[in-house]
Amino acid sequence: MFRIITQGAGFREHVLLKNGQGILLRPGGPEDVDAVADLMGRVSRESLQMRFMATIAEVPRKTIEGMCCGVQEDQACLLAISGEGEAEKIIGIGNYVGMGDGRTAEVAFLVDDAYQGRGISTLILERLAGIAAARGFVEFEAEVLWENTSMLGVFKSSGFELRRDSDSGVVHVEFPVREAAGIRERGEGRERLAVANSLVPLLKPRVVAVIGASRSRTSVGNMIFRHILHAGFPGTVYPVNPEAESVHGVRAYPSIADVPEKIDLAVVAVPAASVLEVAEHAVEAGTRGLLIISAGFAESGEEGAERQRRLVELVRAHGVRLIGPNCLGVMNTDPAVHLNASLAPEIAPRGSIAFFSQSAALGLVILEHVARRGLGFSYFVLAGNRAEVSGNDLLQFWEEDPDTEMVLLYLETFGNPRKFTRIARRFTQKKPILCVKGARSSVSQRIIRAEEGKTFGGVVEVDALFRQAGIIRAETLDEMFDLAAVLSTQPLPEGPRVAVISNSHGVATLLADTCESNGLELGGPGLVDLGATTDAESYEQSCRSALIDDDVDALIVSFACVGDCSSKPVSRAIGRALADAERKTGRKKPLLLCLMGAEGALRLSAEQGEEEVDRVFPSFVFPESAPRALARAWRYAEYRRKGSGRLIFFDDVEPAEARRLVLDFLEKEGPSGDGMAWLNQEDSMRLLSFFGLTGVEGFRAGNPPGLEVRIRLDRYFGPLVEVRADGLEPVVRITPMSDRDIRETAEALGLEEIDGFLDLLGRISQMVEEIPWLGAMVAECDLKSEGGRCRRARIGLRSEGMRIS
Repeated sequence: MFRIITQGAGFREHVLLKNGQGILLRPGGPEDVDAVADLMGRVSRESLQMRFMATIAEVPRKTIEGMCCGVQEDQACLLAISGEGEAEKIIGIGNYVGMGDGRTAEVAFLVDDAYQGRGISTLILERLAGIAAARGFVEFEAEVLWENTSMLGVFKSSGFELRRDSDSGVVHVEFPVREAAGIRERGEGRERLAVANSLVPLLKPRVVAVIGASRSRTSVGNMIFRHILHAGFPGTVYPVNPEAESVHGVRAYPSIADVPEKIDLAVVAVPAASVLEVAEHAVEAGTRGLLIISAGFAESGEEGAERQRRLVELVRAHGVRLIGPNCLGVMNTDPAVHLNASLAPEIAPRGSIAFFSQSAALGLVILEHVARRGLGFSYFVLAGNRAEVSGNDLLQFWEEDPDTEMVLLYLETFGNPRKFTRIARRFTQKKPILCVKGARSSVSQRIIRAEEGKTFGGVVEVDALFRQAGIIRAETLDEMFDLAAVLSTQPLPEGPRVAVISNSHGVATLLADTCESNGLELGGPGLVDLGATTDAESYEQSCRSALIDDDVDALIVSFACVGDCSSKPVSRAIGRALADAERKTGRKKPLLLCLMGAEGALRLSAEQGEEEVDRVFPSFVFPESAPRALARAWRYAEYRRKGSGRLIFFDDVEPAEARRLVLDFLEKEGPSGDGMAWLNQEDSMRLLSFFGLTGVEGFRAGNPPGLEVRIRLDRYFGPLVEVRADGLEPVVRITPMSDRDIRETAEALGLEEIDGFLDLLGRISQMVEEIPWLGAMVAECDLKSEGGRCRRARIGLRSEGMRIS
């Protein structure tokens, strides 16, 4: 995905191809000449002709030496590399060379014939464009033969603006100013497909090896091997142990190299000191996925952290995906897979919820609890240290997974908060994400920081992330599973109006109070108290009337037994009322139950024509739980209805000129004590002018009074925009900001000039994306309906730039 890349010679990025294979992109220098020459010798004459626009049998070494130029002011070389050490191989190369005007550079690519069609050229083009843009270039030129349809396809699929000279055949590739959101969307789509494909060996394996499966029933390896067999895994599973002939009646193999099939997933349960060697053997044998159960890594101190670093280097160099280490396993309940590669003795019940937990042990406890509540799972991932595969990766897998309709997360830290926001914003428009955020106290953060070396965002930043991404935050695990029970069985409410029916005045009062305190309102018949001695027929009539009422969006029904009675007749009556109301209105509404003594999923039977239909509804032990869960479902429905918004990119901006100003300044000025190089007032305003943020003629000074926009760089969340107005709490948002984010910020501040504020913050948000050196800003701003402008500003720059994900 295109972004401004400031690292230059220090740039390194592990990326995934369409088929899920991982490769490394890095600059190529003089030390790579021999390996690049080897690439030139492997490719076909046709590929050489397409690259060099001439029929040649061999590329002169002097030409290759000129291509391996690293990253310089007016040229760059980028390599695509597979493997490491002796197995390292260059499989692609891209170059650009400036044309002498500071604006345009000529670009060309070459990819190993065996790797063509996997998206390597597109990845190289995007990164070269990011490197060139950081040096003031605004477009590439490429001479492309008419018959080189694959390269023309690369340029078109990139989303960059193209022009082609019909006479010369030169293609002009303009870096994104217009349609930047569309380019971002295309890049995200390619990334999502690549990540999803890369996780198939981990989550949908056909052949599994358990390395460390011993004969001792108490060993971790034995338990996992036993659980895989017990779950009925339909593929093939091999125990690997040099000291055992068989495990649970299955022939064992001394090493993974001896296994007669290529392994999709290797589960590793050996002492930490042996893990790296075992992983190397697995990679050499062609394994595509590793599940490391073993502990003794980053959570155990410096030695373990170094061990984990080397493990990650190994798998990334070979394009292998890794869950763990220090994890308790994964499950896939799809009958075609039915994998329980975990320490849980039983596979999770089948359902449509995917669960991801950073705390492995907590996940096992949760598994026991939710089974009693009638919830079912598609996947269950207990991720441990998240050294390689993260929650971001799994969200991209589950986004288009037909078996997953909802995701539950227990998170303590975010690996990449900006990327998480970007993925979740897209995900929650299709499926809900429910999250409990742990490690909120200073004590718990100190513990995790000591064990894992993680850093944390503040409460304000996390709240902004959840709000902007549409994530439903639960304060406790119990609340999360209450809401999961509602969302997995009920339609989303179309409005906040609720009818409450009960046979207890006290319970009815609690329900009504909790509805109001959570933003719901009583609608239709409102609160109906049927009295303690009511019968099933009264419930049926009242429920039918409420569900038919157009002023009711959801119904909560409570029943408390008085004396020796059963809730079953009332349950059947509610089921009949629901079926009758849906037949008459053609509309389904959420129905939540509080039938005392019944917790979890409750089946209500109802006759529909000649058939009896069973429907599942959530039932809560305590009355307050139902309105709380319903209110969160309503807020999520509102988020879906309004949409996550669109990212705003303006055409009347000059980002290339702005970047030149920044680079010129940073070349002359060093950072001060706070790590920033501060522009003076004049240069700050000049930088803002390139984004249409200056020129206050016709603007009412101080409207609203005291409006101030700040940019600050959080080492964890990246660039943040903070908006202040006199007498109000500041509002913090993560960039980039959508139009919805900006409108909600305006509402929070009580601003009337929403369109002007949209223009102001939209331009500032775009500036943050276009100028990754931006480290701080304080600006006094004015608004009117046509837009917003800055009257005074002070801007600080960071020389190394910020990676914008």
